[in-house]
Amino acid sequence: MSGWVSLGLLAVLSLGALLAIGRFKGGLWQIAAAAILLGMTGYALQGRPAVPASPAKSLGGKEDAAVQLVEMRADMDQSFGGAKRWLVTADSFAKQGDYQLSASYIQAGLRQNPNDPDLWSALGLQLMLASQGQMPPPAQLAFDKAREIRPNYPAPYYFAGLSRLFDGDLNSAILLWEKALTLATPKAKWKPRLESQLQAAKALQAQALTVPQVDKATN
Repeated sequence: MSGWVSLGLLAVLSLGALLAIGRFKGGLWQIAAAAILLGMTGYALQGRPAVPASPAKSLGGKEDAAVQLVEMRADMDQSFGGAKRWLVTADSFAKQGDYQLSASYIQAGLRQNPNDPDLWSALGLQLMLASQGQMPPPAQLAFDKAREIRPNYPAPYYFAGLSRLFDGDLNSAILLWEKALTLATPKAKWKPRLESQLQAAKALQAQALTVPQVDKATN
């Protein structure tokens, strides 16, 4: 069992225990789910009622979550030409939390490389990060453009699934991540991480189905 898979399973067991005792109310479970599936720590597993019921804070500033997402997208990149230099610089801005500057830099790159799907995907991610994890229409258009240029490109499916996760639609997230995984090459660097996240998502899905039964049994 790989490190990613074992970490994901351990996290799901932890979340399952919290779900079973009812520590997450309303929309808080989806924040916890995102934290677990991305391997994040420290913002959703405390069971505090003061934790925001919106995923907005989970991708703010210089938090590890945003850095991980930028790195995940970079691992999915397939450009090795002139567009790469734009991505390296834009990613450095994003890792410092300046998503708007990163997006502006990528747009400059797109003016020179309008048919580069990696640049379009990177733009979609930066707009998504700037919107605190949501999928605004410009981000969706950017991902759609990336998929139009390269139909077998996994990044648009992965980040669409992530957006569904933050919206609380775990079933759609799983379907989109399964699609992304079918597009992975055998040695893709991002494949083990997505396999772990997908396995954790499915385990979380099974755990969530048991929660009403637990609540009913305690009433």
